[in-house]
Amino acid sequence: MLRFLLIVGILGFWQQAASAQATQPGDDAAKIYLQAAKLLRDNDDVNIMSPSASNLDYVGYPPYPVAWERMEETDFAANAQARALAHQARSIEQANWPKRTPAHPHTSYLNDCRNLSNELADAAMYQHLRGDDADAVETLRDEWHLADLVANPSDKEFIFLLVSVGIRAEICNRLQIIASGAVLTKDPTDGKGLQTSVARELMRQLLTHQDAKTDVNDVMRAEGEKANAMSKQTIDRIIETCNRVNAERDMAAISLACHLYRFDTGQWPKSLDDLASYLPSIPIDPWGDGKQTLGYALIKAGLPDGSDRPLVYSRSGAKDGLFFRTNQPAYSYYTGDGSHNPESKQKQGGQFRDVASWSLPEGTHNAPATRPLE
Repeated sequence: MLRFLLIVGILGFWQQAASAQATQPGDDAAKIYLQAAKLLRDNDDVNIMSPSASNLDYVGYPPYPVAWERMEETDFAANAQARALAHQARSIEQANWPKRTPAHPHTSYLNDCRNLSNELADAAMYQHLRGDDADAVETLRDEWHLADLVANPSDKEFIFLLVSVGIRAEICNRLQIIASGAVLTKDPTDGKGLQTSVARELMRQLLTHQDAKTDVNDVMRAEGEKANAMSKQTIDRIIETCNRVNAERDMAAISLACHLYRFDTGQWPKSLDDLASYLPSIPIDPWGDGKQTLGYALIKAGLPDGSDRPLVYSRSGAKDGLFFRTNQPAYSYYTGDGSHNPESKQKQGGQFRDVASWSLPEGTHNAPATRPLE
């Protein structure tokens, strides 16, 4: 199962007061988010939750099983108010998260943020599967704002950085799936399709980020002595995590650029050179030689129906050369070659992301298979 887990550590349940009654939050988005989280918890208590927040086991891309459809349909209807609050919070640029006190030393309300992000991510997928790409992307942008405000508390700590990049990883996973099958439009009367202007704006948002070391150094300066006590191995792991998510952002942006190119020309780009007018520059691959960009390949007749298969990729973990999986689509981070061998015995061939939506025909033997990038 390919499901990108949020990196939050073990968080307890939120214990500070958060009223369920309607309030006038003014310029504080945190109050609205915690209101929404309270509504979600109330429904969790009666076993209504998003598939990502449940213990349901499923492949992380469409087509989803009937159990996913039923669970999300119920959840989508029951938690409309919580999502509306998250959308309301998007217009507010400040969040005053609960302060740590001796009586409440934990940041366990972050678990509520994680649950809310699950709700928004699955709702976006549900909207996409029902033909509403415009609302699906807006829901993901609501989730993105949550990640922005989690990343910038008044007291910076690594836990906030890790939770925020985990939320962004979830968004990028859903966005790459949605973009792969989205219907683009320039028709202002089309309320369901994804407007090309919105796609371009989203690309800019994805590409606007600091490098991972800068993000980590900012938090280390804020944490002071506490950060200095952390091992180099721990710091390196955090940088690696941030690099992965930055690469996911950049690959999602390139994927959107590919779709805009196809919308304009009727065909997939043959190389990154075709995207020169769509991207300000091709992002650097964090796992390259410092000059190598993220990659793109168009695999001729690479899909089961004989059509071409566009892929974006990074060199992350490519110790055995670059190869992509042919037995399943890829929309998020994975390890190994997809075989049934122990993880330590599997080959590592980089990270590939599908630009086009596809699935194996029903009844096809789904044996692990890979193909080297030529």
